[in-house]
Amino acid sequence: MKKLFTLVVVVLMVVGAKAQTEIVVGPKVGLNMTNISNFDLKNKLSFAEFRFNDYFAIQPELVYSRQGAREKIDGNKIKLRANYLNIPVLAKLYVLDELSVDLGPEFGFALNAKAKYKDDGTTVKHKMNDINTLAVNFAIGLSYNWDDFMFSARYNLGLSNVFDKDKYDGNNKNRVFQLSVGYRLGGLF
Repeated sequence: MKKLFTLVVVVLMVVGAKAQTEIVVGPKVGLNMTNISNFDLKNKLSFAEFRFNDYFAIQPELVYSRQGAREKIDGNKIKLRANYLNIPVLAKLYVLDELSVDLGPEFGFALNAKAKYKDDGTTVKHKMNDINTLAVNFAIGLSYNWDDFMFSARYNLGLSNVFDKDKYDGNNKNRVFQLSVGYRLGGLF
C-alpha cells in the first residue's frame, strides 16, 4: 500500500510539474443506494479537482456517507446502518470536453454502526462495536460538468469486509451506487 501511495504521489508531481494545473473546489450532495435496497442521503462535504490538461484530472474528496442494509428474517425487519468518513481519490479521464470517466480507490473510516430490529413487538437498537475501522473500496463512475455544476453517478465496490467474515458468515462488503450534484466554486489558481 505504501509503494502504491508513493507511486501515485510521484506521478502527480511529475504531471503537475509539466502542466499548468487548474484547481476547482466545491460542495456536493447526493443519494446512496446500498447493497440491500437501502436508500439513504449521502452528504459529500467537499471535493477538489486538480485538472492537469484537457484529458486528465485528479479529484480527491472528503465524504460523510451513511451506508447499510435492510433485510427481513422470519418476518422481522432488520436495519443495519454504518456511518463512514470516506476519502476517494479519483482519476478523471475526460472523454469529451465536460464528460469524464472517474475511477480510483476510496478509503473509508468507520465512525459507528448500529442495528435496529423488533423483538416481540419491542424495537431494539444495538450498537455494533465490531465494525472494521478501515474500509477499502474501488470507485468507478461518470461525471459531467455543466456551467458551475457537476453531476455524477458512481458505483463503489467494497474490497474489504464491513465486519469480520468468520463471525458474520462470509463476505459482507459494501456495494454502493451514488448519484450526486456538486457546485463548482471556481478555480483557485
